Amino acid sequence: MGLTLTIPKQMTHGEELVLLRKDEYERLIHHKEEVTRALRIIAEGEKAYRDGRTIKASSLKEALRLYAKRPS
Repeated sequence: MGLTLTIPKQMTHGEELVLLRKDEYERLIHHKEEVTRALRIIAEGEKAYRDGRTIKASSLKEALRLYAKRPS
């Protein structure tokens, strides 16, 4: 069996503790940042939709045509 360490309750304030390898921790942090960024973009898009600043098109070509016709 491997090495056993006892972590004092004063350090964890009685809470459970999880150990991760540094690379796994960094991967999770990066994932969290990506999710946060995606949720912000989604929220901005939903606000633009509610404010009527979006267009509906069946293709990119149509979207570009409609966008060009929009008043500034």
